[in-house]
Amino acid sequence: MAMPLFEINDPSLQRPPASEEIQLIHDSIILPLTLIVVERNRRELDRKARALRSIFAKAAALIMLQIKADLTMNTKALIRKGITVCMNNSSNGNISYRYNCRGFEETVAFSHEYIRNEINKRISAYNAEIFTKDASFHSNRNTL
Repeated sequence: MAMPLFEINDPSLQRPPASEEIQLIHDSIILPLTLIVVERNRRELDRKARALRSIFAKAAALIMLQIKADLTMNTKALIRKGITVCMNNSSNGNISYRYNCRGFEETVAFSHEYIRNEINKRISAYNAEIFTKDASFHSNRNTL
């Protein structure tokens, strides 16, 4: 069903996104890129024969599962809020994305260095989460 014209031109519908919505948009850009990096690293681990390879591969698999769960939650939140995000173009060392939030359209650009740093931060956070859970599991087993 078409939206009435008075709603299309309603300025309240075209307000900039709130900080929570900006975070959703940011996550929708960074999480898929993080997943790609972790998947690539996991494939490389599978190719190499190392003594601890299986541990690293399992950690990568756990991280990928959590990223996919976070992506699913992020996508559902974006849909619920009526926000769309798409890659606009890539040039001069920057990648730009276009988003539409309730009729408010904007383009954001990130440098490759910024994206690389964000991906590294995310992977570090996921690693810390895995090993924190693992440490609490082992400390609970020792008290039994």
